[in-house]
Amino acid sequence: MARFVITALLGFLFALSSAALAQSAQERDPAEAGVAQLNVINDPMANRLPIEGQRFRIDDNIEEITLLFFRERGSSPLILIKPDGSKWYEARHPIEKVTWYTNENFDMIRIKEPMPGPWQVAGRVDEQNEAVIVSDIKFQAQPLPTPLYENEHIKVEGTLYNGEHPVKTARFHETVILDVLFVSTNNADFDNFGVDPQRIGQFSDNGRGYDEHAGDGTFTSRFQLNITPGQYLPTYELTTPLYDRSYETEPVVVEASPVNFEMKLAEQAERDHQLVIKIDDKRIKQGSVAINGQVDFPNGEQRTFSLTDIDKSEVSVPIANLDYGKHLVDMTIFATNQQGREFELVIDDYSFISSRPGPEPPSKAEQLAAKRAALEQERLEKQRQLDEQESQALANIIIIVAINLILLLLGVGAIWFLKKRSAKPKSHDNGKND
Repeated sequence: MARFVITALLGFLFALSSAALAQSAQERDPAEAGVAQLNVINDPMANRLPIEGQRFRIDDNIEEITLLFFRERGSSPLILIKPDGSKWYEARHPIEKVTWYTNENFDMIRIKEPMPGPWQVAGRVDEQNEAVIVSDIKFQAQPLPTPLYENEHIKVEGTLYNGEHPVKTARFHETVILDVLFVSTNNADFDNFGVDPQRIGQFSDNGRGYDEHAGDGTFTSRFQLNITPGQYLPTYELTTPLYDRSYETEPVVVEASPVNFEMKLAEQAERDHQLVIKIDDKRIKQGSVAINGQVDFPNGEQRTFSLTDIDKSEVSVPIANLDYGKHLVDMTIFATNQQGREFELVIDDYSFISSRPGPEPPSKAEQLAAKRAALEQERLEKQRQLDEQESQALANIIIIVAINLILLLLGVGAIWFLKKRSAKPKSHDNGKND
């Protein structure tokens, strides 16, 4: 009897609580009810669609929903079957209500005012990755340290959120592209005023490079700050097949590199070049710098160098003088700034050109001998010119004498000819008189 009374009492209390919940739901705003109903399929699985076999349910009053289905790799696009039995295909669906993106690995489908009730999906759905309801995708990166440095490479991690929940679906990273841009604040007090936006990295969750684990929800990037020093606005651009998002954080300042370089070329072939590394000890803790480097020589040879326990603000690295031409120097510099932050600088574009040296200047004895030889050459040249002048004068005299002799002979011959010619008529007249 007591057990019956207790059971009846519990049933009565359960009925009262159910009625109260129903009354509360009826008194809520319809828009809030729609949100609540959407949450029915969002909250229990943190934006994972509760799909049983090939079936899932969408409640009423849903204005828009975006579904993400992961397929077995390389399989054909899925087929959606509505509660009324009609089918939608990737290539055949009402374009005014449905936006459908597909590739070889997944289908992302956005539906406006979806029909409430049980839906079905036909295709080779990946059983290891549940279907996902894509709501408000957001990205939150860890805060950047300050200051940052020119040529610094820094590992940054962030979390991708689907709604209010971190993305935990292993293959979700395949659907997004997450780039990082540094956009100049156009502050005239900095050197980067008017500089174009710089793309400095891309986040990934694929277990490659600096990302530790694939599909763990932690996205990783390695920023490469090979940019003009100045004030920038870090901007994260998230791209999915159906929409884009952009997120900005607080401005950061990229300072000029605290390590600089100067090249001293060898003046003689048998001596080494000197790469002088200058460390700003006002910004870097003394003794915290370590450097690994590699030199590519013009003859194709490669050599490495490493410096540790550097306790000076200036250090020289000898570089062998193997050949003449362009040398390339790559360096990775590890240091700690005065605030205690460890950082890494990567220099991969430093170069210098060595030229073949000219002949060595002559000694004093060689200079004196050359001067004497020049004077002797000058004397000989003057003597040659004098001899040429004397020879020319003698030749001129001979020519003049010869011309005069020829003229004299011509004159004598002319006189003789005229006299002879005038004597002939007189002899002829004497004959006639006889």
